[in-house]
Amino acid sequence: MRVSPRRLTVLASLDVAGSTRLMEADERGMLAEFAEVRAQVLEPSVEVHSGNLFKMMGDGGLIEFASVEDGVRWGIDFQVAMGRRNEGRARPMVFRVGIGLADVFVEGNDRFGAAVGFVVRLQQVAQPGGIAITHSVRWQLAKDLAAAFDRTQWVELKGMDEQFEVWLWRMPGEEMAADSTAIGMGHRPLGQPIAPAAPPQAARGPTEGVEGDHPSIAVLPFDNMSGDPVAGSIADGIVEEMTATLSRVRDFTVIARNSAYAYKDRPKDVRQISRELGARYILEGSLRKAGNRVRITAQLIDAVRGTHLWADSYDGVLDNLFDFEDEIAERVAGAIQPSIRAAEIALARGKRPENLAAYDLVLRALPHLWANRYDDNLEAIRLLDEARRLDPGYARATALAAWARGQHIVYNWASDTEATRAEGRRLIEEATHSIGDDPMALTALATACSLVLADLDRAQFFTDRALALDPNQAWAWTRLGFIRVYRGEPESAIEAFERARRLSPLDPFSFNSFIGMGLANFSLGRYAEAIERTRRAMHERGGMTWAWRDLTVFLASAGRIAEARETLASFVAGRSGITLAAVRSALRFMEPKLLDRYIEGLRLAGLPE
Repeated sequence: MRVSPRRLTVLASLDVAGSTRLMEADERGMLAEFAEVRAQVLEPSVEVHSGNLFKMMGDGGLIEFASVEDGVRWGIDFQVAMGRRNEGRARPMVFRVGIGLADVFVEGNDRFGAAVGFVVRLQQVAQPGGIAITHSVRWQLAKDLAAAFDRTQWVELKGMDEQFEVWLWRMPGEEMAADSTAIGMGHRPLGQPIAPAAPPQAARGPTEGVEGDHPSIAVLPFDNMSGDPVAGSIADGIVEEMTATLSRVRDFTVIARNSAYAYKDRPKDVRQISRELGARYILEGSLRKAGNRVRITAQLIDAVRGTHLWADSYDGVLDNLFDFEDEIAERVAGAIQPSIRAAEIALARGKRPENLAAYDLVLRALPHLWANRYDDNLEAIRLLDEARRLDPGYARATALAAWARGQHIVYNWASDTEATRAEGRRLIEEATHSIGDDPMALTALATACSLVLADLDRAQFFTDRALALDPNQAWAWTRLGFIRVYRGEPESAIEAFERARRLSPLDPFSFNSFIGMGLANFSLGRYAEAIERTRRAMHERGGMTWAWRDLTVFLASAGRIAEARETLASFVAGRSGITLAAVRSALRFMEPKLLDRYIEGLRLAGLPE
């Protein structure tokens, strides 16, 4: 009899707190919400931290990680993301998470043994929205990450006779549950406000310059955690690179390096620093050196609200110091852009509509533009046109409005394609004259030139300008990928899409890179990969019905005609009278051979001429 091999691994268990109550209140709604959370939050976050979601169990699941740090950072990022998602929801979906070392039996992609049951019981100790870890996990964490957990008294887990030392993380701003046995150890949990949270009005009142036209950020000197003077010089160099790199990002204003450097070796009260520098967002971090290896930890804080937005760590070796500095600066810039953008969008949503300026309207339009849904695109057009009315010279609003018209054309939503194309062309010309050096606006204009005008040379020109101004603009790399695949250069297109994903893995528009990878793999004849990438994009962006068209083409080209006919039916629903000729007209920016193969896939699935 064959015995399954054993392995020591890191397991995380999660489940929905109060799931029985949620099921009793609305079983269908709860199941639909759980499926959406899995596709949009859980699976992407597990991938970012190199985890393996190997088992789902009703309203919970089990995940394996290669290291304790990967598992713990995933747990915090997942809970913070769920906290944001739950804001304002009548029935929030809240999870408990447990993470432990586990000696398991390995059977294919499954894991068995008493240790699995132990981690599931450990998860039940966590507060709703919190995380429980064992002492054996905590002692292997870096100091800053370990400090995010408060120790409990020794606890008895359900069904087990002995007691265990457990450490708990809770959502920033939440108190320990009344029935908890926790004993605070004086540590500040990761992401919890450094100073007591003041009421919003009091916090904003004295902060001059924070509520300006653009969000502002200060990069503070990083703490040297090694006691090695050499490490301090390395940290200063990395902060210098980060400041220079972020200064090229036109989505926010960066406080001058010398101003931020004044806070070196001083106690850091981010609220006070925010007021003194006029910076809403604070990027702080630390460096730890051991021999030739260096670890950088960074975190982004909304200093006005006192909330933690993002954190990550990076490892490198001193032999490649300058390359390492460049890489860190690039990755941090790419990671914090969507975090700041998401925070600014949330602020815009919270304002009274009658007080919205053009900038706020553009921020409110972005989620609708990203949604890739008919009704959302109409709302994006409405908001962007209103922004243009308030500020006729606002090139970003005009370029995004042209992009939105392009989406109406290419996704076969326009009832009068030529009229929509003419309006898009007018907006493109208007934006071109005032576009300036705004990378987001240049990227939007490049997209519109592709989709509306089918002018890839002009689109390439604007994309190149955007990347020259901001090499970390993930959207621009995504658009460059599409330009390349439309030109018949699928291999280099995939490289651009992968770079966009590396730069900004949490970007709400990053699903579009998977759409591009799907088309590029189709161009290369790799139909299975094309199908997988497209399905993944559709999981990330629910309700994106136009993508059924791509999936139809890829399935039909792979010889899976029955499935292709089903997906075609999903695409044509709501597009009465859609024909091959209409699709060919909408996609005329593709190089002829690729477009012919694409149309042939739709023909095989049954779309009429």
